[in-house]
Amino acid sequence: MTRIFTALCFVITLIAGPALAHERFALVIGNAGYTSVPALDNPVNDARLMSEELRDAGFAVTTLTDASRAEMEQEVEAFASTVRAAGSEALAVFYFAGHGVRSDEFNYLLPLGVNIQSEADIADQAVPAEWVLDRIHTPQAVSVMILDACRDNPFGRETDGALDVGDGLARMTARTNNLIAYATGPGDVALDGTGTNSPYTAAIARAIGTRGLTLEQMFDQVRTEVIGETDGVQSPWARSSLNIRIGIKDLSLN
Repeated sequence: MTRIFTALCFVITLIAGPALAHERFALVIGNAGYTSVPALDNPVNDARLMSEELRDAGFAVTTLTDASRAEMEQEVEAFASTVRAAGSEALAVFYFAGHGVRSDEFNYLLPLGVNIQSEADIADQAVPAEWVLDRIHTPQAVSVMILDACRDNPFGRETDGALDVGDGLARMTARTNNLIAYATGPGDVALDGTGTNSPYTAAIARAIGTRGLTLEQMFDQVRTEVIGETDGVQSPWARSSLNIRIGIKDLSLN
């Protein structure tokens, strides 16, 4: 009887173990109510939509809207600690909608409350996307960074006496077992959308509900949809170094 009980416990552990290990976490940020740079219509709506879809897909989601730099950094650190504690075979998704800019070929996510008068102010007041990527990256886990932040230069044009940092974002190098998804190509501009959501986030929300797609296939589907919906004006892209096949709704990471 003891041997049977021991064997039964072992089988239960094998069955329950993967489900417990394959934890999913998401940090979703949407910044729209800017004051010193143009306000945006949809990032808060986009963040709420993304949070809802990820929760439905089994993620533990933290949502932050219209956040300051301190709030963003605090939540990134807390999120990173949670992912590290989960160990191997966790799936961590970081999503940001709002203004993003590049400076010296580095990308920065703009919090609320920025008052940028020169390019040097960007590093002092904005949140470096590379820093976020490094914080959420854990070699044993899968990490995904989604940036719906490639709007046009929020500071205006140099000919207007404004700070001209150019449009779009710069390429970033994917870390081990990491995927970086951009709303559009390097140096290009993504649309905020004329409805309640950006075309990119709306397409991701639809794709999340599709079972059987790996992450790479999901973002390929998103790319095709956005290109079609924007008549080729916007072409999302992604860089992946994933060494396993995994989908948003998969029950295991194998």
